[in-house]
Amino acid sequence: MARLGDVCESKIDTLKSMDEGYIDYIDISSVDNQKKTIEAVQSMLVQDAPSRAKQLVKQGDILLSTVRPNLNAVAMVTKKYDNTLVASTGYCILRCLESVNKKYVFYFCQSSSFIDKIVSQATGASYPAVNTTIIKNCEMPLPPIDEQRKIAAVLDKVSDLIAKRHQQLDKLDLLVKSQFIEMFGDTVRNEKGWPICKLADLAEIKIGPFGSLLHKEDYIEGGHALVNPSHIVNSKISVDPKLTISDEKYEELKAYKLFPEDIVLGRRGEMGRCAVVSEDGMLCGTGSMIIKPNKKMKAYFLQNILSSPSYKSIIESKAVGVTMLNLNVPIVSDLDIPLLPIELQEQYISFLKQVDKSKSTIQQSLEKLETLKKALMQKYFE
Repeated sequence: MARLGDVCESKIDTLKSMDEGYIDYIDISSVDNQKKTIEAVQSMLVQDAPSRAKQLVKQGDILLSTVRPNLNAVAMVTKKYDNTLVASTGYCILRCLESVNKKYVFYFCQSSSFIDKIVSQATGASYPAVNTTIIKNCEMPLPPIDEQRKIAAVLDKVSDLIAKRHQQLDKLDLLVKSQFIEMFGDTVRNEKGWPICKLADLAEIKIGPFGSLLHKEDYIEGGHALVNPSHIVNSKISVDPKLTISDEKYEELKAYKLFPEDIVLGRRGEMGRCAVVSEDGMLCGTGSMIIKPNKKMKAYFLQNILSSPSYKSIIESKAVGVTMLNLNVPIVSDLDIPLLPIELQEQYISFLKQVDKSKSTIQQSLEKLETLKKALMQKYFE
């Protein structure tokens, strides 16, 4: 066993106020913790950099987030950047010594034993965090370096396959978007001249229940799920099994029941977040709205319009509120929606179903690979 601090450099140089020129900045949201990669780097002048832009980062460094909501997000710097690379002070930078395999350390930082250990030591009410000392005091198994390389190579192979599955899913998402544009054009600019209707003419629109109708004591585990904006992820509903209500409360709030082919739209926070309901038994949450399309508009087609980037911008421009943007029934009812022939809508939905079958097959493969990786991590690090 060895402490992380014993196999990593103790000091990371920092950006000085007298430095000049451009930097590439990795902020606290730059790491995609699902892919374990750095996805968004901002180029800026040193004098424009935020005060948290301090730590000078090198290729091969491991970045570990120390602050929630991104606590435990981890990534390795795998390429060179055009400018000096600087990371937020919200990261612990692990720069491995020659005596240890950096990929081995990188995978250890993804293990549940390591994550559970540092999460249990996080402090702070609003933004729980851990400090660098806690992280560097964590112990990890340290076999001979040849064994470390072998373990890293095995995990590399599984991780590469996982990355390829994510790429396949991303490409299918792009295919769906390009097919929509090819068939219908940009529905905001409406280059193809489709007739325009108000959304109120194409659907019934209802706001979710007021907060006063739901109280903390109403929530149980394993009941009827609530769908709030946070439960709409990538145009799909992903419920929280702990945020549910009883049969009795569900019937009491029956006016807000969600049915298949309803669209649930987040009315606060990120605009345009919406999904089509595919099963019975859920309830619209206080932060959402229900849209029930009529015979002129197919639910999946309308959902694709409302969640498109150009429509998100339109919705956001119409939202009201100072602290947090909000939507209401009049605003949503007044949205301009292109009315397309139902046959074309059905043709597009048929295409969507074929793509979803492909995505389902890839997703199943992805889940198996992630299960395999988790089992290997337990074998090597726990």
